[in-house]
Amino acid sequence: MLDMKKVLFTLCICLLSCGWASAQYLPTFEIGLKAGGTLSSFPSTTNYKTTGDAGYLAGAYARFGGLGFNFQPEMYLEKTTVTINDNQQEGGVNKSYFTTFNVPLLFGGKVGNENLGIRFYTGPVLIFRLQNDQQFVDGGRINYEDQNYSWQLGGGIDLHNVAIDVRYEAGINKLSYGPPTNEHTKMNMLSLTISYSLFSSYSFD
Repeated sequence: MLDMKKVLFTLCICLLSCGWASAQYLPTFEIGLKAGGTLSSFPSTTNYKTTGDAGYLAGAYARFGGLGFNFQPEMYLEKTTVTINDNQQEGGVNKSYFTTFNVPLLFGGKVGNENLGIRFYTGPVLIFRLQNDQQFVDGGRINYEDQNYSWQLGGGIDLHNVAIDVRYEAGINKLSYGPPTNEHTKMNMLSLTISYSLFSSYSFD
């Protein structure tokens, strides 16, 4: 009789574990909106000192998951401002304003459940230039390409339908700017965003 109780107890634990695992690992689908602030960074050189100004982004995301991992494509508009000081020219303060359409393709995972969890991810970002207004006092400019690339790495906290993310984005392709020396740099980005889930399904059943 004692052995039967142990068997029944073990069976109950297994069933509860399977139920919990199913809630965690069955394929999922989610769509939502996101918005937040950014801080850009261009590495400075001998002739130029660059500073990143605050910007913003707004867009949408989708998430496809399974087995504890997920694929998260996103689309958002991003507005960025950069100040470049020409060390060789007094009063040589240059401004560059970027508007881009960004498409991150992120892979990651989550620890927790649908109500509370910690998420981490990484992946490439395709960046398409929509607008680039520049005010260079020395006649130079940042040669920002029509299509650029970067790599994102970040994490965040999920609180039911709301998520808070922090990401670092490292530029991949080099950007030239000048004259007189036609320096090269890369655009890096730090962002803090809030996302809201509009729809989510914890299985495809």
